[in-house]
Amino acid sequence: MTSSVKFDKDPNRMYVDQNIYKGIIGSLLYLTASQPDIMFNVYLYAKFQADPKESHLTTVKRIFRCLLGTQNLEIWYPRNSTSFKII
Repeated sequence: MTSSVKFDKDPNRMYVDQNIYKGIIGSLLYLTASQPDIMFNVYLYAKFQADPKESHLTTVKRIFRCLLGTQNLEIWYPRNSTSFKII
């Protein structure tokens, strides 16, 4: 995610359904256990659950698109070693 994105309450945008947004954030929070690289962005957008706007939903969908491109990657932790590799 770029650092030029502005995180505000976005008062001029359309509202989205809170239940859909909360469900999406809940799914992403579940995925943070296995995908720690998305943790910062998910928690950043989780704070907008009370008043989600269209721009917040668009950015959260971008996180899903990022995950779609990494579904073939695995982290291999050998039993007798302290190092790991990404397969």
